[in-house]
Amino acid sequence: MNQWGHAGLAMIALSAIDIAAWDIAGKAAGQSLARLLGTRTDRVPVYASEGLWATDDHDALAREAAAFVARGFGGVKMRLGGTRAADDLAAVRAVREAIGDDVPLMVDVNGGWTTAHALRMGRQLEEYGLYWLEDPLPADDLAGHARLAAALDTPIATGEKAYAPQGCRDVLAAGACDILMPDVLRVGGVTGWVRAAALADAAHLPVCSHLFPEINVHLVASAPTAVFLEHMTWSQPLFNEELPVSEGTVAVPTRPGLGVSWNEAAIARYRID
Repeated sequence: MNQWGHAGLAMIALSAIDIAAWDIAGKAAGQSLARLLGTRTDRVPVYASEGLWATDDHDALAREAAAFVARGFGGVKMRLGGTRAADDLAAVRAVREAIGDDVPLMVDVNGGWTTAHALRMGRQLEEYGLYWLEDPLPADDLAGHARLAAALDTPIATGEKAYAPQGCRDVLAAGACDILMPDVLRVGGVTGWVRAAALADAAHLPVCSHLFPEINVHLVASAPTAVFLEHMTWSQPLFNEELPVSEGTVAVPTRPGLGVSWNEAAIARYRID
């Protein structure tokens, strides 16, 4: 790693190996990953992140958001980044009205704004009480994120593209976020995520997961300042087990290791020989 650096495909590969090693360790010990890490709770708050994509159909957004809440999610996340600010603001208004003022609403821009536009939009979005504004700028613009975090009341969430705990350290040192969001496959697997969560704890900042709920449910359950598990179903077909949502939370699996087993039929379907 000293030769190739702590980023890119090398870190992603090491992260996968690290996750597998923790899964093996849990199975050998007959304990869940959460128990090995020191679980704080048997249920973790969860928000819906598998929908609410950018669209001009605001009525459809409102219906979809309300359906997520009706299914038991504790919050919902929508995406912004339209060509017209008025359309983005109208989309947020429609979703907020559909879910009410008490349901956490997150907004993800996927790095699509400039600092000036993000400042203008951030100020206009304040009235909707967002739980966070995620990745409003390109991930490497730590100075810009820091400027937003200092200027806006809405918390700034970022960190999913930071590689290794050192990358998360740089995000925190720059003051670039109010909520740290490490990605388990970029930050160094379970070991790296736990170290990043410790950095957030030392900085007195919340931490949230990014994708891969089957792994992250254990990490969120054990992190001292964790606030939410991101719920995505993209990888669900690969596993036999699910994470049922109820009353804004999901239960932390108690089966050994990660607590999941492969759906062999799905593996065969997706395999490329």
